[in-house]
Amino acid sequence: MSKWDARGWLAGLMGLSQRDLAVRSIDHYGAGETQVRYEHAGDVVARLTVTGPVRPFLTPDGQGRWEVRAQIGPGTQDVHLIELPEGDEIVYG
Repeated sequence: MSKWDARGWLAGLMGLSQRDLAVRSIDHYGAGETQVRYEHAGDVVARLTVTGPVRPFLTPDGQGRWEVRAQIGPGTQDVHLIELPEGDEIVYG
């Protein structure tokens, strides 16, 4: 299992240092969705949504993927999507 650093990834997309982003809130919606809001200088600047694990038909446990969506800034115009192996641990802060 490897760890994936969500805050570091977002900071890179935004041209910020990782220490400039802080987790404002983490919300869980059922077992399959987590939303994390990040702030910079007191303002919410990004929302990360992790869905999954997604497993296509007949895919065994542990072989699926996490779908990660980042919305940066106000509105939804700056959206980034990636997929990670189900075995990866996502570290938010």
